[in-house]
Amino acid sequence: MLTPPSSPAVLRARWTVRPPGLRLSGAVEPRTHQVLERYLGELARRFPGRGVRVDLTAVTVLDLAGAALVVATRDRLRHLGGDLRLLTAPGLLPSALGRPGRSGAGRSALPVPRGLRAG
Repeated sequence: MLTPPSSPAVLRARWTVRPPGLRLSGAVEPRTHQVLERYLGELARRFPGRGVRVDLTAVTVLDLAGAALVVATRDRLRHLGGDLRLLTAPGLLPSALGRPGRSGAGRSALPVPRGLRAG
């Protein structure tokens, strides 16, 4: 019996002006890391020395490698005199195994890695 191919992971991004930053939607997993890395790199180039926001409220899966890319971008922005804030949906949790990144329990927000501010 053949196993049907898994559906392709999709990650979309939209630039925001107020506040300056990026709104992501879809899945952050191995198949979309390259797209995420490209957008986060552009974010640091577009807004050096500024505070920016990455909106993850429409992200359905967030793996740990994707979260690490966000932290690296925060570090780059801080080196340039800026900062990065996260906007997350209640229950979004990083997933080490590429499983869905939403928690069914409670209404808690993503535990923000040390040094990253949610907001």
